[in-house]
Amino acid sequence: MCSVKLLDCTLRDGGYIIDWMFGKKNIQSVLYNLNQAGVDYIECGFLKECEQNEDKTFFASPDSVPDNINCTLMVNFGEYPVEKFFQCKNKNAKIRVAFKKSKQNEALVYIQTLVNLGWKVFANPMSTNTYSNAELELLLNEINKIKPYGLTIVDTLGNMYQDDVQEIFEFIDKRLEESIALGFHSHNSLQLSFSNTKALLKMDFNREIVIDACVYGMGRGAGNLCTELILPYLNDNMGAEYNILPILKILDECVNPIYEKTPWGYSTPYCIAAIHGCHPNYATYLKSLDISDLEIGRILSQIPADKKTVFDEALLLGFIS
Repeated sequence: MCSVKLLDCTLRDGGYIIDWMFGKKNIQSVLYNLNQAGVDYIECGFLKECEQNEDKTFFASPDSVPDNINCTLMVNFGEYPVEKFFQCKNKNAKIRVAFKKSKQNEALVYIQTLVNLGWKVFANPMSTNTYSNAELELLLNEINKIKPYGLTIVDTLGNMYQDDVQEIFEFIDKRLEESIALGFHSHNSLQLSFSNTKALLKMDFNREIVIDACVYGMGRGAGNLCTELILPYLNDNMGAEYNILPILKILDECVNPIYEKTPWGYSTPYCIAAIHGCHPNYATYLKSLDISDLEIGRILSQIPADKKTVFDEALLLGFIS
């Protein structure tokens, strides 16, 4: 039977907007209010090799996050040594490991080690929709052997349509062990995060489905699925009982003041990047140079296929006249 859970990653994905410097008071308020709203999983930030800073949502250890709420932490593979997990006492937090296709084999060994240590882990293959069916088959065979808590489909480029979402989830659902949760992390480059998520939720699953969202879509580039949009939808259509008022409190007190200074969300350059299957950082860089939309389209159309999904500043500069 399908169970739909909501994962809010405002403090992690939203951190790209402000270099993760939310401030201690805002961090505590966001955590408290997400918990009051009944959000199932709360992503506190990134695990990094760093000095702990109470104003920033980078964490030096899982022991640094609250153990009284259902937290998750993100690790970009290669940025946090697996050995550090041997020293941790708080295994309440779920660990989400994001990795590029080129680093998949090493990342899966990392994930297997965490699972063996007793951690509940999500595998997050970046730009999942760029995998061929054969590549997905190989990935799923390994995931089924490792048996992590979940596998997240990541629309890094923000270029998936409803048919794409349903096709990849159907393909994976048929091959992935039912005990493993399936997640969806979308980006709003084509203004389709909400409609794509609704299309996903209309499918039949016999597993846990985890939907990523951020308050007001706060995130890099065009941003993400909005928590305040999907939350009432889940209440009205999926039998959930979330409380919207604490989310609105986060909007008023934390997110809106940031947006007024450093806005994010849909814009034509991010749409163009998605159309060409390019990483949104290409659009961010070109926007910073005040290049016209027409010129951005011309430049991004020339990015080689094998360079599209990973931002390459030196390559990009070669196309700027």
